[in-house]
Amino acid sequence: MGAGPVVATFLTFGLFWGSWAVMVFNIQRTFHLSDAELGFVLALAIAVAGVSSAVMGHLADRVGPRRLLWIALLAWSGLLVVMSAVHQKWAFVGALVLVEIAGGSIDTAMNAEASHRLIGQPGALVRFHALFNSGAIIGAAAAGVVLHADISWRWIWPGVALVALVVGLWTYTTDTGAASASASGGSQAVTHAHPIERIRRDGLLLLLAVFALAEVTEGGVDTWGVLYLRNHLATGVLLGAGAYVVGQSVAATTRGAGSALIGRLSARRALFVGGCVAGGGILLESLSPFSITAALGLALGAGGASLFWPLVMSNVSRLASQVVSAVGTFTAAGYIGWVAGAPVVGWVSQAFGPQHGLQVLAVAAFAVALFSFLGSERSNERSRSG
Repeated sequence: MGAGPVVATFLTFGLFWGSWAVMVFNIQRTFHLSDAELGFVLALAIAVAGVSSAVMGHLADRVGPRRLLWIALLAWSGLLVVMSAVHQKWAFVGALVLVEIAGGSIDTAMNAEASHRLIGQPGALVRFHALFNSGAIIGAAAAGVVLHADISWRWIWPGVALVALVVGLWTYTTDTGAASASASGGSQAVTHAHPIERIRRDGLLLLLAVFALAEVTEGGVDTWGVLYLRNHLATGVLLGAGAYVVGQSVAATTRGAGSALIGRLSARRALFVGGCVAGGGILLESLSPFSITAALGLALGAGGASLFWPLVMSNVSRLASQVVSAVGTFTAAGYIGWVAGAPVVGWVSQAFGPQHGLQVLAVAAFAVALFSFLGSERSNERSRSG
């Protein structure tokens, strides 16, 4: 099976999240959501997506990640059209939950495919994840241009849905109809173990917890970082979209150029560097009264956080006894980080001001750096042995 559909899926998924980051300001205004309500909506949608990721990871073990991928893509494309068409607030929330369920399945399947394909090549996996950032750049730029032309945000997602439909059909034509034994990796005896028990046996439990914390930052910086620029520093849509594009460009460059360092850095040290850069950038954005400086902080925050996901997944692919199931569990943990962060940031922003909401993300990033720095050399050595 070729890598083309997986590459296209990473780009398409980035296309959606890039457009989301730029349009969330308009969506918030359309449905009259406060920061606290927006945080709750995001938490609800992503919580369900997290559960979906864990369940779908086990399903992919049986049917194969590629089959799960095309089914999820086709469902996602239809749901995107529905979500763009609804006008009632809670109908939109329901549609968003369904979109995130399908999105969580896509996330699990594409990461399982990529992790298995590039097993033992962490640098290559980091570069592979730069495709997501490339898609996000295109999505954000397109959304910025459309919104600047006074065209409704509702026209963006049908375009993304069309792309997802084409990619889903392409993926379907490459599905061999059988799960890969190597992708599920491991004996039948391991298959019946509880996923968390398998994670513990593989020595990945601490990494699972740190990853969930890391995703508080990575998941939040796109939504809340851009929203802060547009909503609270009163920047126009083009500057807000431009800042996000710069941030994603930094992230793509970091993943591309930084991949050469991954082979020489342990997971612990790379997470430490990423946490420090992300935390410092977000803190700069929250403290600066100037749009340009705040935009620079957003770019640094996105760049630092961009190493979290591919770096962790590369370690999981090398260490897990069952790669697909473990990727599903880690994807679910990542969504849990999003769930924990979204309502906290929203509530703090509503109660104490948007600067303090952003600083929650900075604290989470610095906590990742701290835990990574204090991590034992024993667990580090284990992550480097496969």
